[in-house]
Amino acid sequence: MWWTLEFVVRATSALRRSSDRLTRSVVAAAVGACVCAIVLNGLSPRVSGADTTLASTLTSMPLVSVRPGWTVASSSRRGVMVEYRNIRIGADTFRALLLDARTTLLRWHVGSTDPNHFAEVPRDAGPSIDWSSEGPAGVVAVFNGGFKQSAFAGGSMADGVTLVPPVRGLMTIALDAAGEWEMGTWGSVGFPTKGFRVISYRQNLSPLVLKGSLAPAGAAADWRRWGSPLNREPLEPRSGLGVDMQGNLIYVATMKGVLQSQVGEALIAAGAVTGMQLDINPNWPILGASFSPLHAEGSFPVQLPYSEHNPSVYETGWTRDFFVALAEPGNWSCSWSSRGLTGPPGAAQPQPLSLVGKTCNKPPSRQSRLSAN
Repeated sequence: MWWTLEFVVRATSALRRSSDRLTRSVVAAAVGACVCAIVLNGLSPRVSGADTTLASTLTSMPLVSVRPGWTVASSSRRGVMVEYRNIRIGADTFRALLLDARTTLLRWHVGSTDPNHFAEVPRDAGPSIDWSSEGPAGVVAVFNGGFKQSAFAGGSMADGVTLVPPVRGLMTIALDAAGEWEMGTWGSVGFPTKGFRVISYRQNLSPLVLKGSLAPAGAAADWRRWGSPLNREPLEPRSGLGVDMQGNLIYVATMKGVLQSQVGEALIAAGAVTGMQLDINPNWPILGASFSPLHAEGSFPVQLPYSEHNPSVYETGWTRDFFVALAEPGNWSCSWSSRGLTGPPGAAQPQPLSLVGKTCNKPPSRQSRLSAN
């Protein structure tokens, strides 16, 4: 059945981070019990009889390496966080961005005019980057969301506030309190995966990529299903989002006039096995990636060529929804997380981020960082 592979892919991001946490637990237990060396083979630890310490063990965690054909935008002590490349589909060039599931986390923000009930959403998911919550972690990338609410392209929720009810059968990206993501078809078996506690989700139309291939509905001739292009001209700037077999998140976009099928082909060429279309038309595709985590307003040197807007609009406030990617701590024993949804369903529940882990050092406040500069 088609959902079987999709289930595996959706689970991968959370499972890889869970494996990281499990590995750290095994490492700590082994070091506490004996004098030995932990040699990591992928994500699975094995113990040999050499002398070591917990500190050296933690630094022996395998670094996330650059992928062939990609260029590193930012990295940390964990390894690569964000990579980018250009992908040619026929005569058209797409800009692709990859967020590593082990070194980054993701947040979704509403716009200042869309979707519905945006004013009810707490500040940490509001129409601009929330530097008080997201600044300590550091912003490494930003990119546009999906269609406006009036397009009836699907549902959305932020910080417990249901902006638009979810629609069965539509492709969905869901986020939990730790900023981990899962992508799948709403209502399919196993989505979200067991234990994945959603704090926000965003839908946008039907699946575009399934099992590493273009979904039947994504065929070029079916362009009328994929938005309302200007002047009924189907060749429009478009963007898309997908997940690869390792659970990494992939964004693609071009300002050239393309069909939805070409967005799907670009996602597949970038490695995605599950994917969805995001916003279209000249005004909406926006992308930015920094060369180091931004703790206050700064620049995004990696951008979508010929985009009509600088990604700095997300720093000052934007009318439409968007995503913010953040850096996980360099220390593998720490991570960023919010408290999750614990109140009554439908109630606004702010989700400011904080460090989780016994050996975490509290980051400096924004004011102290600005004073230091």
